[in-house]
Amino acid sequence: MKYNSLRTLVKEELKKVINEDYQDKYKMVGTLITDIKERPQKEIYSDIRAIPGITVISSEEPLAYSDQNLNKFKAILSVKVDGYPFITKGGFTRDKMMEIAGDIKKVPGVKAFFVGEDNISQI
Repeated sequence: MKYNSLRTLVKEELKKVINEDYQDKYKMVGTLITDIKERPQKEIYSDIRAIPGITVISSEEPLAYSDQNLNKFKAILSVKVDGYPFITKGGFTRDKMMEIAGDIKKVPGVKAFFVGEDNISQI
């Protein structure tokens, strides 16, 4: 094989390995209940955004839940996740989304996070 052919082949293979476009991207929507007396909502959201793989979160108040309790806040949380951080740990699977949901539940100030399998979708 000639040097130039080998060089071209190596470049093409490196592009495939470096390219992040093939990574799975998922979205999950769940109900988040937080204790706003324990911690401000902004801090809780900041800690959720710091969880590996989470790229974007957005929240909205449920329509039928207009009286928020003084201690607890209920929100519908949308979470977008990029699978890139999990490449070296065996790849990204749908089960990782449930692990990430578990990580959200561990954030100080989060009392509960409910997400069903049917609320997880690939984007």
